[in-house]
Amino acid sequence: MAGRVRKMFPGGNTSQGFYSYYNYIISEDANRVFVIKGGPGVGKSSFMKKMAKEMTELGFDIEMHYCSSDNNSLDAVVIEDLKIALLDGTAPHVVDPKYPGAVDEIINFGEFWDVGALEKCRGDIVKYTREISRHFARAYKLLAAAKLVMDDIEEKYSSSMDYGRANLAAEEWAGEIFAGWPVSAIPGKDRHLFGSAYTPGGFVDYSETILENVQRTYYVNGHPGTGKTFILNRLAGYASDRGVEVEYFHRPLKPHKLDTIVLKELGVAVTCSTEGKKTADRAVDLNLMLDRDRLGGSMEDIEGDMHLYEQLQAEAIAAIYNAKKTHDRLEEHYINNMDFKAVDRLKDRILERILEYR
Repeated sequence: MAGRVRKMFPGGNTSQGFYSYYNYIISEDANRVFVIKGGPGVGKSSFMKKMAKEMTELGFDIEMHYCSSDNNSLDAVVIEDLKIALLDGTAPHVVDPKYPGAVDEIINFGEFWDVGALEKCRGDIVKYTREISRHFARAYKLLAAAKLVMDDIEEKYSSSMDYGRANLAAEEWAGEIFAGWPVSAIPGKDRHLFGSAYTPGGFVDYSETILENVQRTYYVNGHPGTGKTFILNRLAGYASDRGVEVEYFHRPLKPHKLDTIVLKELGVAVTCSTEGKKTADRAVDLNLMLDRDRLGGSMEDIEGDMHLYEQLQAEAIAAIYNAKKTHDRLEEHYINNMDFKAVDRLKDRILERILEYR
């Protein structure tokens, strides 16, 4: 039987610029971490995709961590059963070994490129690299502007919200989820990632793969500012107090906001993602806790804000797409000057080493 695959993003394009949760890709008790170094187009993502395919066909459960700057490329692969990770250690998420040799090691794809040929392309490489930076700078300014507009929307809904009723809903669910789980002297571990991202291909959400293997799903519906993150944080706090590990999946616009929490030990997920609505065992609609009379006077402003927010979001995604197109031109110089047969031979050697951990 093929292994299970979960998809997610370790970093995101956000209103705060590129935001990284790379430190949470694999835990401190990892058996092995392969840090792949090398320029764009040298085959890092293809290498990891081939490795992921081989491992799932052998029946291993894996995580595929995608790149928010190129949603068809991988930033990392985690082989959960073996506690092994392969990850891209280049900018904007530079990674260096924490425990060199003992746990972490560098795989240098730079050994397989033609340095002399690349030196002749120096002008284009510098030009395209600077152009990519300009596109991302524009994207981050637009997302920052979108965040301010969303702040205004949230404020209007928040001022009309009955948070007491939301608190009661959170308490009811806490009683169900944590029945029989006493408070622990040792708090649960936490892990932070993104389940969705702004990418060159638009807004991509992998929540379905994150939720599909839990036994119970709790779905929280509500407009911005109605308290969805409040409920998720409240339940995550209960879990941590009981020694239960919490996986936090954040939203890309505001990386402190939550979209989903997963409590693997309990087989439970609590989510705001519409993917969760399809299979939810329990649901709460925070919109029913709004004071409609108080909100009524703000609806015209909210509608205008939503239109502006969607425009800014679309422009930001267009800038990320332009960065990707420029990155493709940059990659061509490396692709044309790489020994990919040597990379394939390396893949076979690394695979053999990984399978020694079975």
